[in-house]
Amino acid sequence: MFTQPLFVFFVFLACLGLLYCLNTVSSVLQSDSQKSAALVIAFAIVSIFLYFNYEAVSNYTESQVASKEQMMDSIEKLEEFLLDNPDDIRVIKALGSHYIKSGRFELAYQKFLNGYRIQGESRDFEISLGLIESTLMVRPNDFPYDIDQLIEETLIMNPENTQILWLSGLIAMGRGDAELTIERWSGLVNNPEVSLEIQNSISTQLEQIKRMEEGISILDDQ
Repeated sequence: MFTQPLFVFFVFLACLGLLYCLNTVSSVLQSDSQKSAALVIAFAIVSIFLYFNYEAVSNYTESQVASKEQMMDSIEKLEEFLLDNPDDIRVIKALGSHYIKSGRFELAYQKFLNGYRIQGESRDFEISLGLIESTLMVRPNDFPYDIDQLIEETLIMNPENTQILWLSGLIAMGRGDAELTIERWSGLVNNPEVSLEIQNSISTQLEQIKRMEEGISILDDQ
């Protein structure tokens, strides 16, 4: 516990405070007995401070561990439920989303691909988006389905969704389709749902793509 970053930080602050107090006390008090009494009081105050902050850090760490254990228990229960109810789209989406957020992209891909295959003609936006994202993370050059059709279906369901615009632009750029990349990513510029930093980054990339296209056009005309 004494290696916890938060507690080490508190100890550092407390030591600085103690040194400051001792320096101040030494310059004001005259007798050795008064300085000793002040030192004891300062040490007691710092000790109390450290004790309560140590307790706070301990509780915080225990809370984190308990929360993680509770999450793992919930995931295990959902996986068990899915064994008996393999067509439950709600559980598939919940598990797939969790695996993407936790960086377990292969598991997310398996969940979303299964969900996409069993949902029939009634397409679900989250399933389609999750499948596109997880596929790009685990097998960007090996699509077991028509990725272009899936992107078009997903865009029709939510044409202004920033995530599908970004992912579809990435796929278009990977294929060397500058025109389609510009079309998709243009929807992210001046978009209030996108941070200014990302907007500026996208604008810079679009300008570079446009200049490259202009250069290629000039070479083709010669």
